[in-house]
Amino acid sequence: MQLQQGLEQFKSLLSSHTTQFWLLGEPEQSIPLQSASELITNLWHQSEGDGRRTDNIYGLIGVSSRLIPVIQQLNQIKQRFQSTVKAFRESEGNPLEVLHHRSEALNKALQQQGLARLHLKQCYRQIPLLEQTPDKVTFSWYSSGRSLRKITIAEAEKRLLQMDQSQLHIQMQLKALGKLTPEEALVQIQPQVPVMRANIRWKKGDSYQRKARNCPLPLFFPLDAGKSFPEYNVPPLTPPETRQRQLRSDLVIDSEPYLPSLRVHRYTDHD
Repeated sequence: MQLQQGLEQFKSLLSSHTTQFWLLGEPEQSIPLQSASELITNLWHQSEGDGRRTDNIYGLIGVSSRLIPVIQQLNQIKQRFQSTVKAFRESEGNPLEVLHHRSEALNKALQQQGLARLHLKQCYRQIPLLEQTPDKVTFSWYSSGRSLRKITIAEAEKRLLQMDQSQLHIQMQLKALGKLTPEEALVQIQPQVPVMRANIRWKKGDSYQRKARNCPLPLFFPLDAGKSFPEYNVPPLTPPETRQRQLRSDLVIDSEPYLPSLRVHRYTDHD
């Protein structure tokens, strides 16, 4: 498997080509580079859980310039693998597949290859890489709490009809939807998972160049031996409590979902 070979090459070269690093851990606890290496190159589900979530580690890793093209090539392999899986899914056809769930054909193919516990999101995700050494990196948790999107009665009905209508809970939701007037506005609530965001800065003459990106894995960059490590902050190890989006004073959202399968709620007049 080309992806596995690329990961093994990266893993074998990482320790000998790393010049300096910092990894976020518990206070006064140092995370070994080997532990980060194992997590970055892991492709498997380690326990029962939500396949949409990944194992993350945060930090900065300066490496010799010889490792940069290896990481670039590995990221390209990851992109090709993701495209291959996407093409497989499209060729099999899965119009009724629930979001985030694998198709039965893909599951069967993975099982035949001994890959039933393959964590696809960890296969796809790119290794954060900069081609130039930054002067400063500021880490912070980014969380918008939840996203609110208005959804029409017709759109909600269409989505429910695409689900298994033999299930009682789907039938009940379709019946509940039929009780509403066609013009009533509904809202779909999508919880947002907090992510670690890196704000990166380079000095360019008398000005600064800035870039921001999500970094679920350590941020890699070229750093020759003896060169200065970038300035950085130490963020909290866990995200702060999610902020709740403020609602308009004349509208509130019913706390109980009206269509649980779609995470759809009704607006309620606030007197």
